[in-house]
Amino acid sequence: MSQFIHTDVTAVKSYRNLILSGIGSSISVFEKESFKLLTRIKCLEGQKIYGLVPLENSSKVLVFGGKQYTVIKFNEDGTNVERLFMPPTCDDWLHSAVWVDADSVALLTAHNTIQIWNVTTQSMLSQHLSTDNSILYSGLLLPLQDGLVVFAGTVYSEVIIHTPQNEKPLHVLKGHRGVIFSISCDPENSVMVTTSDDRSVRIWQLIRTNYILLLPWNTTEYWTNVNIVCSQEVYGHTARVMRSYITEDLIVSVGEDSTICFWNHKGNLLKKNESHKNCPIWSVDGDSSHLFTGGGDGAVIMHPLSMALEEGQQTTIHLNTQKEIVPKKIAITARNNLVILDDSDGVIYYYKTKAMTTDTHTVNIYSTLRFLSASSCKQLFAIGDMSGKIDIFAEDCKHDCLKKKIQCNIKVGPTLTMHWAGNRHIILCGEEGLMTVLTQTQTVEPALKIHKLAFLPNSKDRRVTAAALNSQNKIMVVGDRCGNVHVYIDERKIPVQTFKKVHGIYGPTSITVKPNEFITTGRDGTIRYFAIDFSLSKDDEDDDSVAKFKSSKDVAFQWIERFIDKDENIICGFKEREFVVYNVQSNLKLIAIPCGGGHRTWDVVRNVILSGKKTDEFIKLVYAKNNAICSHTFQLSKVVSKHVINSSHSKEINCLKSFKNELDTTIAYYVTGGEDTTLRVSSINSDMEICDEVVFKHLSNIRALKILDLEGSILVVSGGGRAQMRIQAIYVSRGHTRLKVAAQELTNYLIKGTDKDRKCNQSWKNNTIDFDPETRIMDVDLLKQEDDNFLVFAGCSDAYLRVFAFVNECDNATFEPVAELKHHQTCILKTTCIKILNKNILITCTTRGEVSLWDVSNIESWDGLSPFFTTTTNKCGINSIDTRVYYEKLLIATGGDDNAIHLTLLEFPNKNVYAACVKRTWSTDQFHCSQVTGVRFVDDLLLSTSIDQRITLARWRVEKQTIVCEFLSQIFSDIADIQGLEVLSDTGNVIKVCVFGKGFEMLELPKP
Repeated sequence: MSQFIHTDVTAVKSYRNLILSGIGSSISVFEKESFKLLTRIKCLEGQKIYGLVPLENSSKVLVFGGKQYTVIKFNEDGTNVERLFMPPTCDDWLHSAVWVDADSVALLTAHNTIQIWNVTTQSMLSQHLSTDNSILYSGLLLPLQDGLVVFAGTVYSEVIIHTPQNEKPLHVLKGHRGVIFSISCDPENSVMVTTSDDRSVRIWQLIRTNYILLLPWNTTEYWTNVNIVCSQEVYGHTARVMRSYITEDLIVSVGEDSTICFWNHKGNLLKKNESHKNCPIWSVDGDSSHLFTGGGDGAVIMHPLSMALEEGQQTTIHLNTQKEIVPKKIAITARNNLVILDDSDGVIYYYKTKAMTTDTHTVNIYSTLRFLSASSCKQLFAIGDMSGKIDIFAEDCKHDCLKKKIQCNIKVGPTLTMHWAGNRHIILCGEEGLMTVLTQTQTVEPALKIHKLAFLPNSKDRRVTAAALNSQNKIMVVGDRCGNVHVYIDERKIPVQTFKKVHGIYGPTSITVKPNEFITTGRDGTIRYFAIDFSLSKDDEDDDSVAKFKSSKDVAFQWIERFIDKDENIICGFKEREFVVYNVQSNLKLIAIPCGGGHRTWDVVRNVILSGKKTDEFIKLVYAKNNAICSHTFQLSKVVSKHVINSSHSKEINCLKSFKNELDTTIAYYVTGGEDTTLRVSSINSDMEICDEVVFKHLSNIRALKILDLEGSILVVSGGGRAQMRIQAIYVSRGHTRLKVAAQELTNYLIKGTDKDRKCNQSWKNNTIDFDPETRIMDVDLLKQEDDNFLVFAGCSDAYLRVFAFVNECDNATFEPVAELKHHQTCILKTTCIKILNKNILITCTTRGEVSLWDVSNIESWDGLSPFFTTTTNKCGINSIDTRVYYEKLLIATGGDDNAIHLTLLEFPNKNVYAACVKRTWSTDQFHCSQVTGVRFVDDLLLSTSIDQRITLARWRVEKQTIVCEFLSQIFSDIADIQGLEVLSDTGNVIKVCVFGKGFEMLELPKP
C-alpha cells in the first residue's frame, strides 16, 4: 500500500473549495484556503491519472487515465472520498471523457472511437467508430442536448471535429506543423484553442452564421453550421506546448519549457511566468480567481489570475524643488518617505510621500565622494564624505520630518566606504584598509565615539563592500572587494578568520549576523551560510577560528543584493535589466520589474499591512532613471504564486538514503541525488508534507550516495559526473517553530581536473592539467577506522577503484587520495564494504557481471593490491547488490541489466577468506521483465525492484545442495524509471520501503 508519493502531477482540478491533484494512480485532495491535505485515495490500478471530470450538481468525479476509468464520490466537506468501483480496463488508450448522464459516461480513445459506458454496471453500452481512425495525441468531448461533439487532435497536425451520428467530419482544421497536444473550447465565448508540437498556440474563433444566429451552442445543428476560423497563431514558448486553459478574459498556455503564458483573446501576450523549476508543466486548471498547475517537479502551484494584468502602482516622483536634482543616493524611510542625496551640492532632500512635499537639509560635506547609508530600522541616515565628516539624521515618525541628530566631530581621516552595521554602529573604511567602528553614546546629547579600530588584510582592493556587527557576541564580519569574508572578535584589530574568495571579485553585497550564524550574499548568484561557534576557539591567537562554512544556495539570477525580510527568506537583486524579488525557500520568482539594471541608485522595502484579520505584503522599489525618480509598488497577493505541494528534483533521482532524528521521530529525512545535479535533504512530517531543507549543487549528475550516522551529525558522501566527490555534515537542531536542518561542507574534491581545482592553493603557473570530463563516480562506500578517520572507496567509470583517506578531527577535514587500483577492465558499477570472519571486505561489481572481493583490513601497502576472489553472476552489468552473513558464509544477491536476480553463497573453508569458493547458486529472470535496479535482504525475505515499476517479495532458504527462493507477492509502483530501493523499517508484520526514480514513493508491504 502506498503511503506517500512525490512524482509528476499529470492532472489537476479545481473542485468546489478543494484542489484535486492526480499523482500517479492516486488523487490527493487539498483544501483551497489552507492547502491542507485532507485525504488521498487510490483510483486506478497501474495507470497514471490524466483527467478529472466532475458531474454537475453532484458529488461524483469521473477519473480516467491510461486505459482505465473510475468514479469517486465526496462527502459534503470533502474530508472523505470513496471509489465507487474498481476501474475497468478498456481496449485502447483514453484521451477524453465526459458525463452523458448520471449513470453513463462517454470515452474518447486513441483511435478516434467513442465508447459509452454504464458506470453502475461497468459495461460498455455502445461504440462508435470514426471513419478517420488515425492515431490521436489529444481529444476533447463536449456534451450536447442531442448527443456529443468530438474534437480529435491527430498525429497528422489536424483537428477533426465530428459527431457519432455523422459519418463525415463536420470540420477539419489545418495549420499546425506538429502533432496536436491539447484542445480547449469555450463555446459560450466562441473561443477554441489548440496547442502543438510546433511550439505554437492557435486561437480559433467560432463565428455564427445567420442560419444559427439564435441557436444555442450545445446542439448538433450549431456545430454543423458554425464557421471556425483561426484568428491568431502565436508563439511564446521555447518547447512543446502541452496544455491550455480558457477564462472569460484570458487564454493560458503551459509547456515543457516550464513557462506559463497569459494571452488575451486577441492573441496578445500579456505576461510570461517561469515556474516549476525548468520542468515540464503537465496539467492546468483554474477557477474564477486562480490558476492551478502541476509539473514534472512534483509540485502543484496556485497562481493568481490577476498576475497577468497586474503591473503594480507606477509613479514618477516630482520633488518640486527650485533646482534640478541629480540623485546620487536614495533611501526609503520607515514611514515610506524618501531621503535623497544630491550629486551636485551638500544638500539632502526629504520627500513626504503622502503630502508630496519636499524638505531641504544642508549637510556638512564638501568632498565630491559622498555617502548615504540607512540603518536597519530605516529611521537613521548617515551622510558622509571622503574627508571623514559624518552627519546623522533621524526620522520623526510622529511629525513626518527629518531632524539632524548627530554631527560627528571625530577626525577619522580619509574615508572610502561607509556602512551601517545594525542601528548603533557605523563602519568606515579608509586608506590602507583601516576600519573605524563608530557607535552612538547613550547620553542626553547623542554623539559618536570610536568603538574599535581594525585592519583589512592585504589585498588588491582594500575596501569594505558589506559589514555586520553583533555587539552581544562581540563579533564583526566584513567583506572586501576581492570577495573575501573576514571575522573579527572582541577588540582585536586583525581578523581571527578569513574565508577567501567567497563571492568573487565584486565581494559580498550583504552580510547578516545572527546569534549562531551569519549569511552572506554576492553578485555570483549564491547565498552562503556560516555557523558561529565559539567552542571552536583555540588557545593560539593565530588560529582562533569561531566560524565554519555550512552550505550555499544558488538562485536563478546572478546579482543578489540583500534580504528584505527578518526570516532571511525573501531576497532581492537584478537579472540583467530587471529588478527581481525571489523566495529562497520555495524557489519562486515573486516579481520582476524592468528598471534598467542595478548600476544605478535604488532602494527597496517590504511592508506588511494588516487589513481586517488578514495581512498583506507590499514590495516598494524606488530607483533613479534618466535623473528621474521612479516608484514601483506591488501587492504580493495579486502577483505571487503559492505552493500547494512543494517541488523537489526536476529530473530522475539516482540515489536515496533516509534517516531520523531523536528530537522528533515523526519526521523522516531523505537525502537524494539526481540527474538535475542537486543533492537534497528533504523532510516529510506526519501530515505528509515535503520540504527541501538543504540543497547542494554538483557540477554534473549525482550517481552515488552514502550516509553514516555519527554522534550529533550525519555524514553524507556523494559522487557523480565530472569525477566530483563531496562530503557534507548534516546537523538537526531545535528551531523556533520546527526542527532546523543545517549543513557544513567538509570536502569538495575533483578526481580529474587541474591542481588549482583540486587543491586551491597553487598559482596558475604551477598548475598541471589532468582533465577528463567523461570519468564518473558510479558508487562509493565508507570504512571507518579509528576515531574520525575513514577510508572512502569510489568505483569509477574508467575501471579504476580509487581509495581516499578522510579525516575529520576537530572540524578540520582533510581528504587525500591513497591509491588508484586498476584490476577491472570495464566500468565499476557497485562498491560495498562488509565484515566477515573479522575481515573488512570490499566488494566491487562491474558491467561484465563480475563480483570481486578485496581484503582491505590491514593495508600496509596499496601497491599491487588485487581481489582475492572473483566470480561472474549476471550476464551483464550489475545494478544492485546486497549481502547477508549466513553461518560464517556469505550470501550475495545481485540484480542486473539481464533482468535476472542471482543468489550466490560463498563458503570459506577453515575460516580462511582467501579460500573463498562458490558453494551454491540460484537465479531467475521471471520476477521482472526489465533491468533489476534494487535488491535487499530483510531476514529470510528478498525484496527486488526494476525499471518495470514492480516490487517483488520472495522468501529464500539454503538447503543442502541448493538455494531456494520462492515468489510470494508483487505490487506496482507509480514511479517511472525506478533506480533503486531503500528499506525504511521492518517492524511487526509490515516492511516499509521507498523506491526512487522519476520521484519517489513510500510503500508498505505486508509480510506473508
